[in-house]
Amino acid sequence: MGMVPFRRESRMRAPVLLALLLTAVGCGEDSLALLQDEASDCPEAPAMRLGVAPSAAVVLNAYYLQEEATRDLRRGRTESPAVEETFAKVSALGAHAVRTTGYNDGADKRGDSAIQVAPLQYDEVSLRGLDLVLTRAAAYGVKLILPLGNYWDAYGGTRRYVEWAGLPSPVEGDPRFFTERAVIDHYKAHVARLLSRENTFDGLRYGEHPAVLAWELLNEPRGKGLDPEGAAMRAWVDEVAAVVKEYAPGHLVGTGEEGFDTSLAGYDERFWRGAASSPFFEGGSSFRRNTASPFIDFASVHFYPELYGVKRDDTARAGAHWFFEHAAIARDVGKPLFIGEFALRNHEGFSLDERRAMYRGWFRCAWRVGAGASGPWMFANDSRPDEWDEFTFYYRDGTVPADPRNRYADLVVEATALSGTR
Repeated sequence: MGMVPFRRESRMRAPVLLALLLTAVGCGEDSLALLQDEASDCPEAPAMRLGVAPSAAVVLNAYYLQEEATRDLRRGRTESPAVEETFAKVSALGAHAVRTTGYNDGADKRGDSAIQVAPLQYDEVSLRGLDLVLTRAAAYGVKLILPLGNYWDAYGGTRRYVEWAGLPSPVEGDPRFFTERAVIDHYKAHVARLLSRENTFDGLRYGEHPAVLAWELLNEPRGKGLDPEGAAMRAWVDEVAAVVKEYAPGHLVGTGEEGFDTSLAGYDERFWRGAASSPFFEGGSSFRRNTASPFIDFASVHFYPELYGVKRDDTARAGAHWFFEHAAIARDVGKPLFIGEFALRNHEGFSLDERRAMYRGWFRCAWRVGAGASGPWMFANDSRPDEWDEFTFYYRDGTVPADPRNRYADLVVEATALSGTR
C-alpha cells in the first residue's frame, strides 16, 4: 500500500505513516471474515476521548523501557538505543501513546534496574532511567501511560510491599496490599515521592511532565481475598487516586484494572455463562464501582481470552462483548474507556490469520463503541527475543508494516487512521 520500509537511520525523524489501509480481510477466507465480523459486532456509540487523544487512539504496550534505559545508563551511554528505536517506531506507526512501567521494585532487579530498593529508598541510576524515558517520549511527541505498581510479582508487585511491611507469608496478589494501613501508607508515600521527582534531564517534575498522559494506580489490581461487594478495593482506589490527583493535578488517572466485576448486572449474563469459565464476575473488585470514583478519570479494561478461560469458538464475540459492555457502563458514569491490554497467544491456539482477523475486528469495535483508546500487548524492539513474551509483535527494521514477521503492525496503522475519522 505504498508504505516505505522502516530504516534505523531515519528513526530520529520517523514520519507518521497514516496511509489508510482499511481493506477487507486479506486472506479472503469466509471463516476469517466471520471472525472479523464477530469481533467487530459492536453497536456504534458517541466517542469519548481520553484527554486530548483522538477517539479510539492506539496505545502500544512496551513495558521494558525504564529497564532498558537504566541498563544503558549504567553502561555509560547517554541514550538508550532500545528506547530510541521503540519511540521512533511507535511514532512511525501513528500510535498516540506508549503504556510502560512507572515502577520497578523487584528484589531480583536490585543493582540492575530496580527503582525502589527498600521502603522509600531509591537507586538514583534507575530513577534516571525513568527520567530518560519521559524526556525521550516528549522529544518524539509520544505520550505515556504509566502504571505506578504491579499486582503480580513481576518487578516487585503487591507481594513486595507486604514483605516490606513485615507481614507473615506474603503471596502474589496479596490482598493485604489493599487493606493494611502500613502498606497503604507506604504506597501513598512512594507515589507522592515519585510524582514530586524533578527529572534530571529536563528539570520537569513528574507530576507536571508534558509527556505523561495518565497514571494508573496499579497494573491489573484484582479483588481476590477482599469483600465480595468491592468496598475495600473502592476505598483503596479513592485513597491512592486522591494522592495522584494532588501531586499530578493536570494528568489523567485510571485504576489499571482488567474490568472484572462483582455481578453480571449490566452484562450479557446468558452469553458469559456459556462462553467462559473465568474470574470475570467473582467479586472483590467492581469495575462500575471503581470507575465511578470521583478521583478516576477513565475506565480501564484488559482482555486475554485464552488466559480467562473463554471458549475458542466464542473468542471473537467475547472481545466485542467485553468492549461494548464496559464502554456502556463507563458511559453511564461519564468516563471514557481505555482498553489497556488485549492479546492472543502467538504460538499456540489460533493461526496468525485468525488472530489478525480478530485484532482487526476488536480495533474496529473499540472505534464503534467510542472507546478512548485501545492497547494491543506487546510491542517489542527488534532485539527483544520473540520467546520472551507469548504475545509479542514488531515493526522490524527494513520491513513494511504488513510484513507477516511483524504480525500486527499494519493493523495498528489501520486503527490509527480509523481513529481520526470521527
